Amino acid sequence: MFRSLQNGWVLFAILFSLIVIVPIATVGSFVFINEGDTWLHLKETVLLNYITNSLVIALCVFIFSVIIGTITAWIISMFNFPCCKYIDWFLILPLAIPSYALCYVYSETFGFNGFFSQMFQWLTNSNSYLVNFYSIEGAIFIFTFSLYPYVYILARQSFISQSASYIEISKISGHNLVKIFFKNSIPYARPAIIGGATLVIMETLADYGVADYLGIDTFTKGIYRTWFNLGDINSAGKLSSILLLTVFFVIFIERTSRRKAKYNKNIRNDRPLIKRNLSGFNAYLAITFCLIPVFLGFFIPLITLISWCFKSISYWDLYSFIKIIFSSFSIAFIAAILCMACAIIIVYGLRVNYKFVSPFARIASMGYSIPGAVAAIGILIPIIWMDNNLNIFFSKYFNYSTGLLLSGSLAALLFAYLIRFLALSIQSVENAFIRVPNSLDNAAKVLGATNKNILKNILIKLNINGICLGILVVFVDILKELPATIILRPYDFSTLAIKAHELAMDERLYEASLPLITIIFVCLCPLFVINKITTKYKREN
Repeated sequence: MFRSLQNGWVLFAILFSLIVIVPIATVGSFVFINEGDTWLHLKETVLLNYITNSLVIALCVFIFSVIIGTITAWIISMFNFPCCKYIDWFLILPLAIPSYALCYVYSETFGFNGFFSQMFQWLTNSNSYLVNFYSIEGAIFIFTFSLYPYVYILARQSFISQSASYIEISKISGHNLVKIFFKNSIPYARPAIIGGATLVIMETLADYGVADYLGIDTFTKGIYRTWFNLGDINSAGKLSSILLLTVFFVIFIERTSRRKAKYNKNIRNDRPLIKRNLSGFNAYLAITFCLIPVFLGFFIPLITLISWCFKSISYWDLYSFIKIIFSSFSIAFIAAILCMACAIIIVYGLRVNYKFVSPFARIASMGYSIPGAVAAIGILIPIIWMDNNLNIFFSKYFNYSTGLLLSGSLAALLFAYLIRFLALSIQSVENAFIRVPNSLDNAAKVLGATNKNILKNILIKLNINGICLGILVVFVDILKELPATIILRPYDFSTLAIKAHELAMDERLYEASLPLITIIFVCLCPLFVINKITTKYKREN
């Protein structure tokens, strides 16, 4: 172990892993800070609303996402029907559209002057809404059809990996398809379903754009309002600590449920499932059920945004739009490269000394579970403290005021992105490096190669495609990120997500469509790449 520490890889892996503790420790410390007047005011007025609304939305989205994601995954895994391969790909497309983009589309089209409401008013000869999306129910609808693919992807993978022997035993026992689904497939895939549902809950709790636009009091919106409107960082920190504890509780429940899951290992997964062919009415029923969430979560919003874009294209000045694209892409690319560099060091540290680095790598993997607003507050407070002390030091000894040297720069934003998305990079690098056996490292060392040479000339070169895909995934996630960016951005710095949100809040939805479409088409890139890799893997196996 000492030799591993000496070469620096394990030491750097531990240091990079521990950076995630900074916002967690900072936000957690606010639990012990005395209550101020602002916090007492929040407790008496809106705190209960924050808790109730956030929990109701998260619970309902959890239920509906599990229902839609699990049933569609089971249909795709168990049956063959026309266009099945294309529908399998379509079902993950809603991940390319940010939740706040879905929110803008449906709140407008179903609003009082929207297309669907006007049709309803004309048919019923009334002046009422068809659906009021400016409500908790509207938020539940939006999150459900935006986030269900998390459940779908993991549940489908679990259903496909299920042995045909399980299904045959159930059929011999006289179970029909419904009983097989509930008594066989669901228990087998339960850990995967809960894992996907956990991601759905965390994304719902971390949202800011939907809650802000629909006017719903949630924790993330409360954190932003308390900091920017009331100017009380301590109360914002207390709200962040409650949200962080909620997220950790969700993760604890998820891991506990996985730990309790047990399988019969006597039945080996040696024979893959043979899909049952559907035709006629049953095939149409399967196609319809699978396409409904795709149309509601992807095609209708995309077509609507494209039509808005054509109507508002004259608003945009080419230079200003290119400037926003450049700022968005550059900050996302730099942050993605930074995340990947740290992830490579951490994962290689795991490879050098797994037992010693593993606990620290788990800490680093917690970053993705931290909501963007919480990470922003957890970073902002220590950076403001550092700014103040730097300013005092330079003013005292050099008669020079540094001002907001760190908190007013992109450094704070890059740090937030690193903490938030380091876990995704670690996952990508781990999945890539695990394919290279350790014996290859040992053989290289026998020939005199150093750890640096092994990493550079073997691991990175052999896994460059997986590393590039990891960079792309982090890049698009940063491109969609709104809460952390809107809190930590420097003055006069804008991204596509911020610009779209600002225009939407000014009720200029048509003009917000162009940055949203840009985000969507960029986000489609990793989905296309992943689909291509998956198709190639299926063909080879």
